[in-house]
Amino acid sequence: MDRVLIVSVHDVHPASLGAVRAQVRDLDALGVENTSLLIVPEFHHGQPTLEDKETAAFLEGRREAGDDMVLHGYYHDRVGLPSGSFFWTRVYSNNEAEFYGIAAGEAERRLAAGLRLWAMRGWPVGGFIAPGWLMAAELDQVLRRLGFNFTTRLKQIVRLCDGRVTESQSLCYSTRSWWRVPVGLAWNDFLFERLIRCPVIRLSLHPGDWAVPRVRNHILGLVQRALDLGYRPLTYQRYVAL
Repeated sequence: MDRVLIVSVHDVHPASLGAVRAQVRDLDALGVENTSLLIVPEFHHGQPTLEDKETAAFLEGRREAGDDMVLHGYYHDRVGLPSGSFFWTRVYSNNEAEFYGIAAGEAERRLAAGLRLWAMRGWPVGGFIAPGWLMAAELDQVLRRLGFNFTTRLKQIVRLCDGRVTESQSLCYSTRSWWRVPVGLAWNDFLFERLIRCPVIRLSLHPGDWAVPRVRNHILGLVQRALDLGYRPLTYQRYVAL
């Protein structure tokens, strides 16, 4: 199998549309013409994403061009959920790990609500990725039963139809505080050197990454290095279909 580069753009919703447009434009310029777009239906219980005409039109255009439409939680926050582990819910995810410690029934309700939105748009069922990649392994069975064909964790891609797992840690940045930026740059340099011995490199972008020029330039530099090394850009959906 060819070496594969998978770029995903997280937290797509009306307020992040400007950043998402800039990210896919810059990726297109390097030759990464398709990405996996991780869509939040009601980010932080705010404006419904697919009811915003500009966002919906952008997503439809990208879908027709070959991007994945990936369900990324439903609210991307923990409103109404138990407090859970302080580290995972506050330090690691800043109260955005929606599917961490969630009851199976409530998880299924939110997943089904997301699928209804996809059906209203005429979009096929594809993948689900939990915010922060934090989700109990038991929920894989729920995803499979609802018809999803893949999910991912921080270090894995899971093909749900047959349980095949690809080990690959995603490169990811954090810009929530000043010290996270240099730490993230150094960590991702180190991780990239390890991953170039692997068949799959994953890169996860968030809207805030493009607000920090050092992070934006670092990401684009790693993308260019991967392409120069012969990695072929694919979306998650196309990868799991191989």
